[in-house]
Amino acid sequence: MASSRFHFVDILRGWAVFVMIETHVVNALLLPEIKNGTNFKILTFINGLVAPSFLFCAGFALAISLSRKWNQYVYLENPFWKYIQRLIFILIVGYSLHLPFFSFRKLLNLNDNNAWVSFFQVDILHTIAVTLIALTLLAAIFRKQNAFMIAAGLIGLFLIFSAPIIRSFDYSQSVVWLRPYFTPQYKSQFPIFPWSAFLIGGSLIGFIFIKAREHQNERKMFLLTAMFGIFSIVVSIVIEFLPFSLYAEHNFWKASPEFFFVRFGIVLLLLTGLWKYETRKGFSGKSFLSIFGQESLLVYVVHLLIVYGYTYPWSFIRYFGPTLNYLESIGLFIILTGVMFIVAYVWHGLKEWSPRSAKAVQYIWLTVIVIAFLLKPD
Repeated sequence: MASSRFHFVDILRGWAVFVMIETHVVNALLLPEIKNGTNFKILTFINGLVAPSFLFCAGFALAISLSRKWNQYVYLENPFWKYIQRLIFILIVGYSLHLPFFSFRKLLNLNDNNAWVSFFQVDILHTIAVTLIALTLLAAIFRKQNAFMIAAGLIGLFLIFSAPIIRSFDYSQSVVWLRPYFTPQYKSQFPIFPWSAFLIGGSLIGFIFIKAREHQNERKMFLLTAMFGIFSIVVSIVIEFLPFSLYAEHNFWKASPEFFFVRFGIVLLLLTGLWKYETRKGFSGKSFLSIFGQESLLVYVVHLLIVYGYTYPWSFIRYFGPTLNYLESIGLFIILTGVMFIVAYVWHGLKEWSPRSAKAVQYIWLTVIVIAFLLKPD
């Protein structure tokens, strides 16, 4: 879903990839007693900006895609179906990362309820794919950009302000695959309430940017964006210190609207700063972070397999466990980042050199993985 024309979006996504690798390595390997310190709490807040940035960039990229081929999308022509196919592929990748076994035959005989709960947990790929599908269908329903933006904005506000209530419901009687989209109680880290609102916000800002660009009014648009970001942060913090709350069980750090708008405001400030960086003289468009951003899905999947392993026998967490200090964890993070950049750089170069060859390699790998999954014995 890379937006190669607008490098500041790629750089923001690339920054999120970079910090994401650090987040997963440090969280998986750092000694538990170290995590009780103030430094780790500060680091956790910074790391907590990764997912909002990822989701925001996905929404921004959707706005670019829709703006370029609006009529073809809303009238369900070929680009619409190709886009939906990509999103379904991302959703399949998201679920495949939580397979309890790398064996279709063994999976058919699985009766462990906890294993199924783990398999159906909602990760960021699920939230991205499902939200993008919903927004694309929403555009096809309304067909007018302004009407679509109003509807998407209202849905986003509903997701934000209803999240503490929706999460408090009992979903134990709901179907196992659906309930993780509404609550984190079933191992889900990114239920759509309120995480999808970051993506919706990104799409709205993307449409506003496209319109501002058409009228050569980008500078004013980003000035207002930065002001709105600061306003969101300040007002949210002020509201948090009020002696009352709209919600019966209020927790600033868990799905509260205040925490949402603090993070959303910071993402807007990051976006504005990176746009300013892109517009400076001498900017080439190619950088370490922009390549990471354009190959974010590949880096996301490969680095997760290295850190967590899932169904594979070797991984950082199995080999090291939570036994490392900050220096050791950061060292592994640097090494893994270097490896991931080489993978991203080679793959990016292959796609630029020969898109047809890159697509062939992709299909071959997917075919091998699927065949191995289907034929592997119990």
